[in-house]
Amino acid sequence: MSRKALSMTCAGFFFLGAFFYLHQKVQIYVEAYRLSRNYQLYNECIDKRDYLMYNFMKEVSLTKLNAWVEKNNFSPIEKQKVLAFNLEKKKVPASKNKFASLLNKAIGFSSSSSTVLAKERDR
Repeated sequence: MSRKALSMTCAGFFFLGAFFYLHQKVQIYVEAYRLSRNYQLYNECIDKRDYLMYNFMKEVSLTKLNAWVEKNNFSPIEKQKVLAFNLEKKKVPASKNKFASLLNKAIGFSSSSSTVLAKERDR
């Protein structure tokens, strides 16, 4: 390699290194700004919550709260009770129609809607 090409290559590597370093620095500042903004919003929400809780506690006494609980037959959930939901996905029966099964695989429709679409197409 000639001396000119070597100097251009070194300058290019130096420029790329400096460019990536600057880009990384800018990204760090952007994330720091976002984080400080999130902390600021969080603190504002905490202040609003405290203000509302202060006003609520000032207006509502424990006796009023107990009277409301008895009037509305309100009963809090016990600590021992756990709510559980059925998280298993229901298996959709495979369609006998080939077009419906292809449509189901390609587009992701449920079996019943793809069968209806297939029946409409057969008419």
